[in-house]
Amino acid sequence: MLFNSAAFIFVFAPIAVAGFAVLAGVGARRATLAFLIAVSLAFYGWWNWRHLSLILFSVGFNYAWGTLLQRRIDAYAGTSASRARGWLAMGIGVNLALLGYFKYRNFVLGTVAATFGRQWQLPPLELPLAISFFTFEQIVFLVTVYRGEARERDVLSYGVFITFFPHLIAGPIIRYKEMIPQLTRGRTFAFSPENLATGLFTFAIGLFKKVVVADAFRPWVAAIFDQSGAVSFFDAWGGALAFALYAYFDVSGYADMAIGLARMFNIRFPENFDSPYQARSIIDFWRRWHMTLSNFLRDYLYIPLGGNRRGPARGAVNLMVTMLLGGLWHGANWTFVIWGALHGVYITINHWWRRLGMQLPGPVSWALTFSAVLVGYVFVRAASLARARVLLGGMVGVYGFAWDRMPYSIGLPKLEFLLPALAVVLWCPNRQTILQRPWRDDRVYALAFALVAGLSLFRLANPSPFYYFQF
Repeated sequence: MLFNSAAFIFVFAPIAVAGFAVLAGVGARRATLAFLIAVSLAFYGWWNWRHLSLILFSVGFNYAWGTLLQRRIDAYAGTSASRARGWLAMGIGVNLALLGYFKYRNFVLGTVAATFGRQWQLPPLELPLAISFFTFEQIVFLVTVYRGEARERDVLSYGVFITFFPHLIAGPIIRYKEMIPQLTRGRTFAFSPENLATGLFTFAIGLFKKVVVADAFRPWVAAIFDQSGAVSFFDAWGGALAFALYAYFDVSGYADMAIGLARMFNIRFPENFDSPYQARSIIDFWRRWHMTLSNFLRDYLYIPLGGNRRGPARGAVNLMVTMLLGGLWHGANWTFVIWGALHGVYITINHWWRRLGMQLPGPVSWALTFSAVLVGYVFVRAASLARARVLLGGMVGVYGFAWDRMPYSIGLPKLEFLLPALAVVLWCPNRQTILQRPWRDDRVYALAFALVAGLSLFRLANPSPFYYFQF
């Protein structure tokens, strides 16, 4: 079920919020948690009910393994920590094996076949919805148990932590210690008109980003990236810009909707985007773009690998490994691997530049950073390496500088929409900044909500999936 569908907005969400308000209002905490799990599983099963068994197995296994891991840690107290670490590794291995089978099986087998000149007919394998996200969160849980930070837990709270429908499909990636304390405090299980109003407005902003702005760019992006011909200089850069705007408004729109929905249930999610296209360095870009994923890669991959504790050279290697795996997490395709490697190189150069104490003027830093991001987006959106090469060739003028001569050309009419959208992400305050400002008049708040929600509701026909649904 899509957040931007009429079924969700007019049927599912009202039932979920009303049911929560009724159960929480009578102080039935465990019944409320069970209700949230039930509606979340219904939300997940709406897409493909056959995958319910997979997520139920994953939740059940990880909760049980976390309990077993805690017992082993207690049993090994005062002895070798490596014995308990082995149990942690086994639990993480099961999660990665599950993810690897469904997401990377055909990619690995296809790569092996191509390497040895074989022609293997691989059966299609449907990727279970949200497997990347709930796998990461359960690995976080096991690591949290291993660190002794999750001694108090119950199965219902854990079930809500993993399955809670606002973040289940495409994040934000929530950590155990961010979610569980909220499920144990009393004020979470009480109706809050203030949280409901804030949540509705936040959801409406995210819906507007998705259905009014992001979806307007989709056909232009497809016209540039999905056709097979050569692409001129302006069309290549225009297509990359269109995809950059589509990706930002789509993914941050989903995050806003998820944060708003959670707020209606008195749950606060961490922010996931902070005006990333305003960044003046690649390092700063990754501190602003999909922040919960960036923090996960840093804390659970880069730092455990050693970070930069053994010097700049080893730090660069660890950084490259982290970004390569981050790219592969996004998709089982060599284009994503190259995208991850490219950003690994970007960040390594950025660190080297900083160590030299060198600086560029602000506008130059921004232009260089944004251009590098656009080049990387070519590999994210291109369906193949061959298509990516054509687009990169267009970016350096290999196919000429024709303007508005082809049906799929960006052209002047599209620039009239592209450039204002770019100006918005560069100079306008983002959603969290807007909502942090005090509203002097509730009527202004209500009018703004009515305008944003009204324009969005007129665009609900034929809802399109969110970009991160494929991950």
